[in-house]
Amino acid sequence: MSSMDAYSLARGSKVRTACDLCRLRKIRCDRAQPACENCHVAGLPCVFSPPPTQERKGLRQELADTQARVRELEDALNLAIRSSAHESSPKVTTPIYLGRCDDPTSTSQLPFASSCFIPDTRSLEAAVATFKWHIANCGLGTPLSSARAAFSSAVYQQTGHRFDLDELLLDAAYSFEAQGFRSKEKHTTSQWPPPDLVQSCIGYYSKSGLYSMFPFADVNALQVLLDAEVLSRPQGTRAANLACLAAFTANIAQMHRHDPILAHADPDAYAQAALGIIPAILMETPDLRTLEAVIMLAIYIAPIGQTQSIDLLLGIAIQALYSLGGHQIRLTPKTPGRSQENQHLRALFWLCYGMDSELCIRKGQPQLINEAHCDMDLPVNYALKSKEHHFYWKPMSSKELLYPSDLRLNLIKTKIQTMLYSEKNAPNSEARRLQLIRELDDELSKLRSEFPVECRPDLFATEGAPNYLFHDLSIRGVSIHLEYYYCLGKIHGSINSYNIPTSSSGPPLLSSTQITYEAARCTLIYFGRVRHYINFHTFWMHAHFLLTAVVTLFRFLIMAPSAPTFARDLQILDATAHIFADFTISNDPERNCFPPFYLIHTFIKKLSYLAHESQAESMTV
Repeated sequence: MSSMDAYSLARGSKVRTACDLCRLRKIRCDRAQPACENCHVAGLPCVFSPPPTQERKGLRQELADTQARVRELEDALNLAIRSSAHESSPKVTTPIYLGRCDDPTSTSQLPFASSCFIPDTRSLEAAVATFKWHIANCGLGTPLSSARAAFSSAVYQQTGHRFDLDELLLDAAYSFEAQGFRSKEKHTTSQWPPPDLVQSCIGYYSKSGLYSMFPFADVNALQVLLDAEVLSRPQGTRAANLACLAAFTANIAQMHRHDPILAHADPDAYAQAALGIIPAILMETPDLRTLEAVIMLAIYIAPIGQTQSIDLLLGIAIQALYSLGGHQIRLTPKTPGRSQENQHLRALFWLCYGMDSELCIRKGQPQLINEAHCDMDLPVNYALKSKEHHFYWKPMSSKELLYPSDLRLNLIKTKIQTMLYSEKNAPNSEARRLQLIRELDDELSKLRSEFPVECRPDLFATEGAPNYLFHDLSIRGVSIHLEYYYCLGKIHGSINSYNIPTSSSGPPLLSSTQITYEAARCTLIYFGRVRHYINFHTFWMHAHFLLTAVVTLFRFLIMAPSAPTFARDLQILDATAHIFADFTISNDPERNCFPPFYLIHTFIKKLSYLAHESQAESMTV
């Protein structure tokens, strides 16, 4: 007889057949000594706690005690929910009970319910990881890819130096800390926004006409949810309703963070709370709130450079979009409310399409939205005629849709990826590929001609462009210009992607090569003129264009070190590096301690040094 059995018999109690761990997990215990198998595997002490000695209660008494305990727990839970909803910054350490889990206080069923799962590139570690992901899609490829090997091989052949990106970034990280810079990662705990803040954001969104740029929310539906006090009484409501309110408030509070009304908001915390209930949303039948919530979360994450997360959220959104029929134009119903709802659904379709087209051309992968199954007519209230407020800060109206970029550019991006870079069209003949390049170039040129004369990209991409052109540019205007240069470079850069021999290329291909490098020059010159727009809120929105242009121009420099434009191009590369060097000595805390700026400065300076070496190498041959 074991000591535990002897103890139990001496006390006159029932012998326990399982240790504490096995009882807690409700699994069979083999009672082996000195530890049962389960405790041995878990590396925990095997303890048999004796049961408490107490008089056995009758069935009625046990039932009454249990009911009292249930009422006590319910009262405590309701009090906690009311407190979290009405406090100005209510911390959520456990997820809100949505009426689905057996245990409303358990966090194990919500794997996202933890602190700091939104990566913050103000942290050095997150910045390095994000930079690696982006640069891989800007011409360098992933570490073990053929693209990375070809790039490193070309650098060694032309310069005599070895190039290792991982080693470079590791050295940059050490240097960042050695110089006394300290990254400022923000530790965020999930919080639900207080109702009065949500109300302020709804009012701001309505009055500012922000629906024109970001048609991601039906304010009437949000107002109904807010009036129903779903944040105060979440039992029985859909997870998508809660996430929609939180994601909406996060976006508005972030976009207009300098407004005094929103000064004390914590948009990261609200977004994190919404992300925490994504698993619950996936278990619901999708509706418009589902679609809105997921799209708003993707839009919120976009400026922090986490493209992989956006891709996953966008996949959920597009599935919901198809389920709701948003990919098709519906017949206008007789009920006015239904007509407005359908119009809003189509607005959401084009918001998804814009993000999808951008991701597909960046990653070089097919779109999630299959145009063959969709109505591709632009929204009836889309501003087809480009006006100045497409590029400059002007009052907006919710009756006219603008979107974060020009939808026609998004359509061109899809065509570029499908017609020039997809595996399906890779076997095309050289003549067919040249034809496609000309067709896409004509389409892009036609779009440019429809911009107001004073807003066409050609005017901006010169060192001598007057300063007044850049004074009132909006972020949307900057994005359209950069996307134009990027599309131009991608169209004509497809020549090199198929390794067409230059000896048989003739004038058309040589012309495309020149256009590709000119597009890279324009991009970098443009960045120099809009440097005042660059901060940690906007950097990752445009980093792909910048890095692609840097890599493209560097290739030209090392492959043609005797070209007459070499000195000018090298000067452009150095000037771009100096932009980010200046940020490190700036008094602006949003710039001088932002690790990605230091990383990109180090990266460009390394390429500039290698370009110098390529010229020296060419002179010794």
